[in-house]
Amino acid sequence: MSSVLLLEYFHAYGPAYASASASMLTEGRAMLLSVLEDLRRLPEVHVAVAMCAAAETTLRIDDQCVVQSGDPQSLDQLVATVVGDLSETDVVLAIAPETGGVLTSLAQNFRRRGFRFLGPRTEVIEACSDKWQTYELLRRRGLPTITTELATNSGRLNCPSDQTCVVKPRDGAGCEGVLCGRVKDILSKHDNDAATLQQLIIQPFVSGTPLSVAMIGQGRGHSPLFLPASAQNVEWTDSGPHYHGGTIPAELPASAQEDLTELCHRVAWALQLEDGYVGLDMVFRKGELLVIEINPRLCTGYVGYRAATMHNLMTSMLQTSVGESLVWQPQPLTFTCNGDVATA
Repeated sequence: MSSVLLLEYFHAYGPAYASASASMLTEGRAMLLSVLEDLRRLPEVHVAVAMCAAAETTLRIDDQCVVQSGDPQSLDQLVATVVGDLSETDVVLAIAPETGGVLTSLAQNFRRRGFRFLGPRTEVIEACSDKWQTYELLRRRGLPTITTELATNSGRLNCPSDQTCVVKPRDGAGCEGVLCGRVKDILSKHDNDAATLQQLIIQPFVSGTPLSVAMIGQGRGHSPLFLPASAQNVEWTDSGPHYHGGTIPAELPASAQEDLTELCHRVAWALQLEDGYVGLDMVFRKGELLVIEINPRLCTGYVGYRAATMHNLMTSMLQTSVGESLVWQPQPLTFTCNGDVATA
């Protein structure tokens, strides 16, 4: 029997739970509960869930599977605390943002202690946690992406003064801290401070259909499992983008579907993906697919994917169903960030 520790950062780490935005807590909770339900459906898997006291009161998860994380003041302390209560766990599934190196730190901490951490290689997690490094990786591999510069070098984009651009934190997750508008207006909001701008990237705004695709590593020598494209429901306002969920599958021309499959294979090869869940954010514009971000972690789209198939995707994550063909529901469905699913 396998024993899995499920750790959702915002609900396991008290300081993060207290300071997180409502949107981050909502998405984290939806992913946590979805994954927990799927793991519990597997007869040969025992699951433990790391919880801080405040989150445990709110979610009221069965006490028998809760591992209390106590009152840690650092990620090192968090890992040490939950590990101290686990004697037989061999697999860790962490749902965590890239912000502040959180995801990288968790991967390093658990792997150093000998656990199987469900995710790409640590150096891949680190590279994909920095959007500037991600852009350079995509460019080196000849993968289609949007021209990107550090905000300190915004002039290199040669954008017209009225060009709409997007500025993002290099280590951002979700839509947190993303601004859209004219370059000079956005930079002025950050007081043109060089130290702050060094931690931001800037891109021309590219209109089109926002998409996301998930891939799950299936071990050495096996191609990753590619899930159908999801059309993202993103609303742009004066305060920036707001992600509301999506539709599975996305409607794409047959030629674009072929291009998407090839692109996924190329990205997976570039990452040497053998383990874990990776989400690709991209935009489909004028017949072309452009990669925007690579998320080296479980993403909110999981709540939609799990409803779109009778297959338990946790068996794919744990690699107990390698080679099994997935059957997808014929009717498209929509999903929201809080886990609600409906027929499209």
